[in-house]
Amino acid sequence: MISRSLLAPVCGIAAFVVLALPAGAEKVHDRPKAVVELFTSRGCAQCPPADALLTSLAEEGDVIALAYHVDYWDYVGWEDTFGKADYSDRQRAYAKSWGSSRIYTPQMVVNGDKGVVGSRRNEVHGAL
Repeated sequence: MISRSLLAPVCGIAAFVVLALPAGAEKVHDRPKAVVELFTSRGCAQCPPADALLTSLAEEGDVIALAYHVDYWDYVGWEDTFGKADYSDRQRAYAKSWGSSRIYTPQMVVNGDKGVVGSRRNEVHGAL
């Protein structure tokens, strides 16, 4: 039995946890089907369709969708203000773990295991 002196703080903490959840968090399943990471860039012509596909996957509720803007295209004159070297390094680390040096945008990485062209809906769904 919980004493009255502990009940108020416990209820307060429970209310805080519920209120602190982001909107739509109730849609995230306990066991998502996949974590999908999109490596993208604002200067990439094929990235907008990949961004839209990632958004649609996130709306399904059983996919955790993450987008990382890379910085390696900045040298061509279109600086992606969202781009970060850490994101490019993350993508390179995936490629290295697969025995490759090839990185590109838009690339979706599914569950850290497989990289596919992020604008190719059939490839993405096949990887899921």
